[in-house]
Amino acid sequence: MQIMTFQIETDIAIVGAGPAGLSAAIAATNAGASVVVLDEYAEPGGQFYKQLPAEFAVSDRARLGDDYTKGDALLGAVRKAGMTVWNETLVWGSFDPGVLSVVRGGKAGTIKARKIIVASGAYERAIAFPGWDLPGVMTPGGAQTLVKNQQQLPGKRIVLAGSGPFLLPVAKTLLNAGANIAAIFEATRPREWARHALRLWGHWDRVAEALQYRRTLAEAKLAIQFGRIVVRAEGKDSVERAVVMNCDAAGHPIAGSEHVEPCDTLCVGYGFIPQVQLTRLLGCEHRYDALRGGWIPRHGPDMRTTVEGVFVAGEVAGIGGAYAALAEGWLAGLNAASELGRSVRSSAVTSAYRDRSMRRRFGDIVNSAFAVKPGVFDVITDDTIVCRCEEVTAGEIRAAASAWSAQVGAIKGVTRCGMGYCQARICGHLLAELTARATGSTVEDVGGMSVRPPLKPVRVGDLADLAHKAGS
Repeated sequence: MQIMTFQIETDIAIVGAGPAGLSAAIAATNAGASVVVLDEYAEPGGQFYKQLPAEFAVSDRARLGDDYTKGDALLGAVRKAGMTVWNETLVWGSFDPGVLSVVRGGKAGTIKARKIIVASGAYERAIAFPGWDLPGVMTPGGAQTLVKNQQQLPGKRIVLAGSGPFLLPVAKTLLNAGANIAAIFEATRPREWARHALRLWGHWDRVAEALQYRRTLAEAKLAIQFGRIVVRAEGKDSVERAVVMNCDAAGHPIAGSEHVEPCDTLCVGYGFIPQVQLTRLLGCEHRYDALRGGWIPRHGPDMRTTVEGVFVAGEVAGIGGAYAALAEGWLAGLNAASELGRSVRSSAVTSAYRDRSMRRRFGDIVNSAFAVKPGVFDVITDDTIVCRCEEVTAGEIRAAASAWSAQVGAIKGVTRCGMGYCQARICGHLLAELTARATGSTVEDVGGMSVRPPLKPVRVGDLADLAHKAGS
């Protein structure tokens, strides 16, 4: 009987091939450490530098827009550095310190590393509303992925809504692909950003980037409609229209302001949430930071966590944007290599600290300006399905929370919310928010979601192979 397993040892294992992970890999490899980068996607680059799959590759990359080419310098540096990059590799567990359980190419195995850098990124914050489970309703990132990965438009008449600067690059991607964007609805208003204006001093590259996106919208004669939120989606077999209302400064819908926007695709998102499942599994302590997206692993400015040998970088360490991720990845890579006794110049580390601090400051400005308004949760009616995997409604969650007055883990057990295929990545924050509101607590008070392996579904045969190998 052939057992399909493998065991690899390396100085540093990096989980995630986005800006943070690749930056960390380059820094550590250049310092002389052996590095293995592990990522689920078919091509390196992550969400920010998402690449076309090999089947769609073109000979002349100059024909592609900057959605595809803006990461070329980083990807070129990765190839030049010569580290090992394993794509289509799922990290699903860890049972011993410094050892990651993975599945790659139909084979299960382990990666033993002296240091681990978690750069697992984030996922979009989807906030429920009546009708959000209709076909045609998705997140802005889902629409962008269809275009960037499959060269497919998500629909013929698209509405973008929610809050945050991510709506702008999504709109640009869709427009460049020839999409018809019917409207863009942003929950915040420009006057709410005014108090942050002076803090933008010195961040001219990011300001220029934002202005470029606004020019793209202006050229398309597309104006953002501010202070408006989607309160429900309507349609028979799929979404046919979005119902939008004006909202006050706290995000509460204003009575009598309903507007109906016909559409066959509705993309709604409210920023991002750090993807901390692996850091929780590794035993890192976490703290709640609403400004940076929710629960994040405790870490110092050197990106070390509370677990010996484990570092974090990028969005998993708190939402801050791709440029902060690049800076933190570089810093984590240098510090991990330094701990291994590799040659790292002190001036390089000092520069990395300075760059990370500047990029994080800008990320915090953006997070403050586009903080999720509490009123957007008011539109979640009792019959709205919150956990789409297990078909758990908001009413069921509220009833359980009122009865048990417990932490989110207990309500998860009572209702099964978060026990489905997505493992609470979509509904977990909604479960926490609804539980907190029903019990008169804060989201921090009701606690975070516990995790256990597998972090994502794996085949039983892969687990059996590992068990057989361990017992042989």
